[in-house]
Amino acid sequence: MIRPPTRRRLHLPQRIFYGWWIAIISAGADSLKHGTFNKGFTSYIIPLRNELGIGVAAISFAEMLGRMEGGLQGPIMGWATDRFGPRIILMFGGLTSGLGFILLSFTQNYLYFVCVFVGLLSLGFRAGYNNATMPAINQWFRRHRGLAMGIAGMGTAIGGTAIAPLMGFLVLSVGWRPAAFISGVIILAVVIPMSFLIRRDPESMGMRPDGDPIPENEVNLASMEHPEEKPPERDAHGAAILHVGEPDFMASEAMRTPTFWMLVLAVGMRNTVHSGTTFLMVPLVVWFLMGSGRTEDAAQPIAVAFVGVMSFSLLLMTPIIGWLGDRWSKQKLSSACMVGGAVSLLVLVDDTGHIWQAVVFVVLLAFSETANPLAWAIMGDFFGRRSYATLRGWQHLPDQFMSMSTPVWMGVIFDHTQSYKWALIPLIIIYCLAAIFYWVIPTPRTPARVRAYQQQAKDS
Repeated sequence: MIRPPTRRRLHLPQRIFYGWWIAIISAGADSLKHGTFNKGFTSYIIPLRNELGIGVAAISFAEMLGRMEGGLQGPIMGWATDRFGPRIILMFGGLTSGLGFILLSFTQNYLYFVCVFVGLLSLGFRAGYNNATMPAINQWFRRHRGLAMGIAGMGTAIGGTAIAPLMGFLVLSVGWRPAAFISGVIILAVVIPMSFLIRRDPESMGMRPDGDPIPENEVNLASMEHPEEKPPERDAHGAAILHVGEPDFMASEAMRTPTFWMLVLAVGMRNTVHSGTTFLMVPLVVWFLMGSGRTEDAAQPIAVAFVGVMSFSLLLMTPIIGWLGDRWSKQKLSSACMVGGAVSLLVLVDDTGHIWQAVVFVVLLAFSETANPLAWAIMGDFFGRRSYATLRGWQHLPDQFMSMSTPVWMGVIFDHTQSYKWALIPLIIIYCLAAIFYWVIPTPRTPARVRAYQQQAKDS
């Protein structure tokens, strides 16, 4: 039964389809995630290394443990998002990550750092944020899914363009401890209130995906007399209703298709490179710039600025690539992004330290990053809305295990050779393999029960 619209309880203009507000809210939350953690934490690495007297590999080991934790919790958090809704999961992520940054500012030794980084920061950022908001967007859109996820993905660019450089210069000017404390307070003050504006799906507000009108003769697939095939029980915000014409895979059905696992491998290989280049972005660019004779102290502010250049490029490209993805093949577009990423790393192998090469590197790397929201749109296009968060959670398990060690072995190579050259070459190869896998992902075969629904709809 469709609940009546609840628009009177919202404080946002209603002339705009509410799904676009979900995308904007998602971008806002993700901008804080990437600005303070994914792209912002790289500015902490050199100060932490110097103050705690540890190597890059030791700091990267905490990131590896965090990714391992993210992989193990993925299926649980995916199920929880489908079961309880994205609002609670986003709130949990904001609370945990905000407290994590505040407690990080009191770090006195390596063991304390690892406990806070893994037990709070990594837990919060990898449990909530886009793991909550992307399933919500997948519920609210079908035809415009690529564009909507592209808008949400702009949070990555906004965070890297505005917040990460600000945090980086804050670390350089007042120290990493005040920067961490300030980050935590901002996250608590912004993300938790944002979570109250998230709505699970359009049906909970008497709407349809993309704002489409509800046809009078529509067959509601969730009302079929197959209790074991119904969507999971919904909370007080109302159940998502599955409509004729939508892909409608249960998690077990999707995970039996070659399509799911090929997508998992393609995304996992992309994230294998992403985990290292993002976490070690500032040290990597500092190493490259020192090739022209610059000192580490002189190269570090330039490297922080290049984080902003990359993110600004991503800000410009993400919505364009998302819009193109709704019109062209998302898989082939993602493959092109991987080729761009491989070229970006190839530019750094010869560590000449030229500024123009660093610019080419960050712009092409930003192009490769636009494949991230495309991947989540591909999953929604192929498998539908029923078990999206659960599937995304199961995807995280192999994904995080594939990518968790990259910063560590890159750090080990640098600690022993004082160069990232031999770390970049395998990453280039991995990007090329990801391009191949994206290109050949097949469309999954529709489950037999869905074909039966569709035939019944035609006969009725």
